[in-house]
Amino acid sequence: MTGLASGPDILRITSALSELSRLYPWFAEAAARHSLPSALVQKMHVVLEESVMNVAMHAYAPGSQEEITIRLHAQTGMAELVVEDHGPAFDPVAAPEKPRAESLLDAEIGGLGLRLVRRFCKDISYARVDGTNQLTLRFAYEPETA
Repeated sequence: MTGLASGPDILRITSALSELSRLYPWFAEAAARHSLPSALVQKMHVVLEESVMNVAMHAYAPGSQEEITIRLHAQTGMAELVVEDHGPAFDPVAAPEKPRAESLLDAEIGGLGLRLVRRFCKDISYARVDGTNQLTLRFAYEPETA
């Protein structure tokens, strides 16, 4: 099925790292319902996991159980993930990209996830609405033909 007729697919998890295991089964099922191409699904999964992991690790205190909401909207040629949390305001769109290291020995931990997110998405936007961070990640694709 494609289109927005049935509304977005929604998953609510907590910020506990163990909850990350719920992401892929939910996303794979939702992506299949929307007939998203497999190459797109792989990119979206990387972006989704990176985005939710960053919220779980940086927006809340270790061991907390705060809510994270994920929405998938899809229509022909465009898919959109929205990740919402109630942590401190953080705009990843405005965050500077770390320069690439000259070698693995010079590389610092962190910062590569944001680089991947920016490369895989057609568009990224951030809004802070009523104490909620809303990260919207858009992906363009060519629909697969039967």
